[in-house]
Formats: sequence, structure tokens, C-alpha cells
Amino acid sequence: MPVLTLTRRGLLLVKAAIGALLLGLIAWTIEPSRILSALRGAERSSLAVAALLMPVNLALQEWKWRYLVRLVEPSVPLRQTWGSLLGGMAFGIVTPGRIGEYGRSLLIPGTPPLKLVGLTVIDKFYNLGLTIAVGLPALFSLPWAVGFLGEGYFHRATFVALGVFDLVLLYMALDPRPVRSLLYAAQLLLPKGDKIAQLAGGLDRFTPAQARVTFLFTLAHYGVFLLQYHILINGMAALPWAHSSRGAASTLFAKSALPVAIGDLGVDQIVAVQFFGQFGVAAEAAFNASLLLFALNVLMPALTGVFFVGRLPVGRGKAVEQ
Repeated sequence: MPVLTLTRRGLLLVKAAIGALLLGLIAWTIEPSRILSALRGAERSSLAVAALLMPVNLALQEWKWRYLVRLVEPSVPLRQTWGSLLGGMAFGIVTPGRIGEYGRSLLIPGTPPLKLVGLTVIDKFYNLGLTIAVGLPALFSLPWAVGFLGEGYFHRATFVALGVFDLVLLYMALDPRPVRSLLYAAQLLLPKGDKIAQLAGGLDRFTPAQARVTFLFTLAHYGVFLLQYHILINGMAALPWAHSSRGAASTLFAKSALPVAIGDLGVDQIVAVQFFGQFGVAAEAAFNASLLLFALNVLMPALTGVFFVGRLPVGRGKAVEQ
């Protein structure tokens, strides 16, 4: 166990160092005075509207999470779903790719933890699936990608392939039965099948109608995220929606595909600078928009979630492992 703990701590330090290195690289590329000047010159009304959208963003995430949890625990109170969501964010901010958000299962007592982990997998699947489905085409539509691929047959074939891939993801999102069958097949073929069965238990009551509701929640949350990015960018640099949404979708996809830093801090900013720069946005404006979005949607909820993590009963984690 001490070796395992040391390894985890070492990995955490490596991820923190990567994030710090990336932020340092940005600071070396962009003069800090330019970053501060862009922030001081930002439209206060834009910052205020983006901040007001933060509780909307959180509410959509909580509604979806509560909807999923009540499929297996209909009587779970609102305070527990809010607490588990925010507590999961607190766990997630110190892990790459926010994998720590699976710790939500520790914050709803009285429900089999693995079933809740299974529900978290569903939640994350919808988030990641939409991120990929929108982000990949957005990435390949950026000017640098068009210049690399050209505008001929290969470029068109790429988007046809992406379209087919998106249709497969959409089918999986709207009808969970094939995924459920795959999990139960894995239960029979793989060791620790009982654990897989508990994970799949979260899908037992997950019907196509409920999948559509979950998809709509995810779509609304993703739309609010793109809108926040658009408002923050335009608070410092004028950019049409068609460009800002492509830049934001590409940035979200890239940071999800590169979970190499704590809370994705550093990765988010460096890819935002590169992708929004494709549309002529100044590096400092893209950096500030990305950092403000991180503060609003990740840092502030995670700090609130620390309160709920602090109330986690001692020994709960050991019970989960058993």
C-alpha cells in the first residue's frame, strides 16, 4: 500500500508539474502585462452575463444527475444529488480528465456504490460522446486543418467518415440496449463479473425514452458552455458565433483528449490560444476567456464541493472497496 500511495502522489505531482509547465509556456509566449491589459479592457457586461450562466450550467448538470440517480434510488433527496455532484467536482479538479468525479458514489449513502459509479459512467459517456461528436468535425473545420487536408476528395471523405461516426454515437446515446447487452456479455467472459453486473445495474432501468431525456440535458449543458465561451471571447475580441463555437468545441475536445494536467489547467489555455488564434483572436483574449471559464465552471463549484467532501464519513471508502 505505501508503494501504491507513493505512486499516486508521484503521478499527482507529475500532472501538477505539467499544468504549471504549460501555463509557464503561455506566460513566456504572452507577456503577462498583455494578459492583464486585455482583462482590464474586457466588457464588464459580458463577464457578468457569463457569470450568470454559471448557475444555469450547474443546474443542468444537477438535473441530469438527479434524473439518473432516481432511476435506481427514487427517494434520494435533492441535497444529496447536489452534494454528490459538487463533491465529485472537488475530487475531479485534482485529477487529469476529472476522473475523480467518479467519487460521487461516495456521497450518496444507502445506495450500492458500484451502481452509482455505473450511473456516473453514463453521465460521463453522454458528456464525452457529445464532446467528440461536435468537437472532431469542428477541429477538422479549422483553417489549419482545411489547409492541411485541402478542399478536395480527402477533405470531403473525412467529413463523411465523421458523419457516420457521429450517427453511431447518436444511436448509442438514444438507445442504451446494445451497450447494456455488451456489458452483460462482458460479465460472463471477464473476471470479477459480479462487479461488472453491479456497474451495468445502473442501465437496467435506463430505457430509450430516458436516454433521450439524458441526451437533451447533455445537449442543453453543452450549448450553455459554448454560449459562455462566445460571450467571454466577445467581451475582449469580436468574433462571430460560427467561429467562436468551432473554436470552443475544438478546445473542449482537445483538452478531453489530452488529460495530462490537473483539472486540465494549462492544456485548456494553450489549445484555446492556438484554436481561437486561427480566427485572428489575440492570444491574451483567448487565454483570459479560457481561464475565466475554468474559474466559473470548474474552480468555483469544486471549492464549494470541498464542504461536502469534508462531511464524507470515515471508512466509507474502505466499504466501497469491499
